Amino acid sequence: MSNPWVQIMVYNRNDTADMRTPLSYLTSSMVGWARASNKPLTSLSNVQAHYDLSNDMFAAFLSPDMTYSCPKWLPADDAESKSDNLEKAQIRKLQEIIQQARIKETDHVLEIGTGWGSFAIEAVRSTGCRVTSLTLSIEQKEEAEARISAAGYEKNITVLLKDYRELPKQGLLFDKVVSIEMLEHVGKAHLPGYFATVNELLKKEGGIAVFQSSTMPETRYTSYDKGNDFIRQYIFPGAHLPTATQMVEAAHQGSGGSLIPDRLINLGGHYSRCLRGWRENFADNFESHIVPGLMERNGGITKSDMEIFRKKWMFYFYFCEAGFKTKTLGVTMITFVREGSVDTLEGLVQ
Repeated sequence: MSNPWVQIMVYNRNDTADMRTPLSYLTSSMVGWARASNKPLTSLSNVQAHYDLSNDMFAAFLSPDMTYSCPKWLPADDAESKSDNLEKAQIRKLQEIIQQARIKETDHVLEIGTGWGSFAIEAVRSTGCRVTSLTLSIEQKEEAEARISAAGYEKNITVLLKDYRELPKQGLLFDKVVSIEMLEHVGKAHLPGYFATVNELLKKEGGIAVFQSSTMPETRYTSYDKGNDFIRQYIFPGAHLPTATQMVEAAHQGSGGSLIPDRLINLGGHYSRCLRGWRENFADNFESHIVPGLMERNGGITKSDMEIFRKKWMFYFYFCEAGFKTKTLGVTMITFVREGSVDTLEGLVQ
């Protein structure tokens, strides 16, 4: 179960954002577990600061498919819900995205944010499509390519160590674009430019784009935008959670209205159970799997440093679990289509 103290802190996030209230001083001491110097960060260094920690570390708490995003659990009243597990829930989410994008065998799909390759592998396994996937993480690229090779999909999937803005804008067009929990790393000022790039890369006829992002409720956004918090300072440097409205408005602005919102799904309630599972896996495997890997990569790390690291990540899991459980954080999946994208009518009575 989630930590009640953390739920109280999350409910009072507006009061703790500026670090002036009594509760915020207690929060500040929690954040003090992991104080470190922050250097000027680019998109590349922001990503590598988190995702290049160690593939073995992430494998120690993620499900075997290595999907690091919100899953989709079966409803509690479903007869199969008691046997549902994280891997099944992650594949179910990936299948939801594949269905929303109407991906088919002849499609060339652009994925912005590779992760460890689970979406690309599942998309090819399910449809036989071709995927070009972009990442800024060296560690993720290496592991994703190993997993793609093991699945036998090297001819279908290409992983590029490249920023989405570095793709050529002329002549290279994709049938579908998918991005799963990468928008959080784009930044408020760059959202319209991000969607402008997507608009340039997505085919004008029949193109479909699906985005999943953690989101901030509209009522909390102003204080969130003006402040700082534990997650942005110590876990995801440079991160920014948009609101669902911002996503739609940025897509409209960046595309000149040619990316049309077609469907919106809120998956936020599914994340708290997932984060609880990640936290439990992290705690269970910390000494046996995570510590040895981090020690091997960071020879000068002390036991005290390792304990700070453990507490920082445990608090990250608790904090996010409470945020999604109390609906002070959300997860939004939005499908955008081109005018005349009749593929989205599939299954409807004509």
